[in-house]
Amino acid sequence: MSLLSVILAGTSSALWANEVAPARAPVTHVASATAPDPAVEITELARRFRAGDLAGLAEGLTPRSRWEAARQAFAIASNKPTTDTERARFAEKIRQFTAPDAVDQLMLTLEPEMTKARPQLAGMTLMALGAMQVAIKSPDTKLTEAQRQALESALPGIQRWASNTDFLSPDSMRRALTVLTDAARRTGITDIDQLKTLPLEGVLERAGPMLVAAKEAVRTYGIDLDAVADSLKVDVLALGKDTARVRTTVTLFGAPVWAEHDLVLVEGHWYGKHVLAEFDHEDAMEG
Repeated sequence: MSLLSVILAGTSSALWANEVAPARAPVTHVASATAPDPAVEITELARRFRAGDLAGLAEGLTPRSRWEAARQAFAIASNKPTTDTERARFAEKIRQFTAPDAVDQLMLTLEPEMTKARPQLAGMTLMALGAMQVAIKSPDTKLTEAQRQALESALPGIQRWASNTDFLSPDSMRRALTVLTDAARRTGITDIDQLKTLPLEGVLERAGPMLVAAKEAVRTYGIDLDAVADSLKVDVLALGKDTARVRTTVTLFGAPVWAEHDLVLVEGHWYGKHVLAEFDHEDAMEG
């Protein structure tokens, strides 16, 4: 699930938006004939997410040399001996989601915490919605004018969602956990030695059902991530030899939401400028 969180977070930052679409039409500039269409590449990421292709999504979000380095690092790690302690720890974590009574055992842990949190839920929801109202109206917030407009546009839908969703419902939690544990069993992974026989992409392919299940679990709480991905529209605003600027627009909580992204052409494919900056930061830390 930690891996899924990373992948989903990367996907949302690459594909989804945080501002309302402006009225002005995009202006596209001519690029090098060898540069691929960034709109096509971003749309392909959305398709892979929609299809639950975790391996393809991870590879598509990673520069090719980085992906190859990750594959090699995984292979090296897989060749290292596994201690009995590591084997037992992994088996215990897997059993938490694959045992026949996994949902019941997880609910025994979660339900008391949900019951404890219920008296504060209404107040926390009101505080969150109030904070959004303040962000829209206060001149002291760090939101841009476009971000204010985006939040204001989406707020009615957010309010309806928050008011009509019981986030602490034991029934909803049980349904979500049932979906996730069923998917965990379908991966066929039961011990760490199985994983060590697979390449990195093989592990991600095995874990693909978990991405599909995660989306279904989120749908239990009223958010259809597949519908968000289906609504994606990409406008190329500027296209140069090795840089581009695009606008992605999706429908979120009934409102059109947009963001503009600076892209860099690396090894024949487009990646977010901020992603490459994070890679450079990692290199500097390792150095």
